Amino acid sequence: MADTRRRRKKVNKRIVRKSPEPLSKIDQHYIAMNEIYKAARKAGFSESCALYFVSDRATMPDWVIGDGGIIPSIDPTEEGED
Repeated sequence: MADTRRRRKKVNKRIVRKSPEPLSKIDQHYIAMNEIYKAARKAGFSESCALYFVSDRATMPDWVIGDGGIIPSIDPTEEGED
C-alpha cells in the first residue's frame, strides 16, 4: 500500500525578539540580594543565616531606605494622625 499522505516540510521560522527593557535600580538590587542568598547557601550557611544576610537593613542602599528612599524611615516615637 502506498503512503498517500503528504509530508510537510519543516520550516525554520526565525524568531525576532525585542531587546528587554533595561533593569531598574530596584531590579538590580533584588538580583544582588538573590545572589547573596545563593552564595551564602553554597558556602554552607544555614537558610536562616543566609536570609539574615539578605534582610540586614545595613546592606540596603541609601536610595532604598532613608528619608529620600523608596522605603521611608518611620520614627517609632511619632504619634499617628487622628
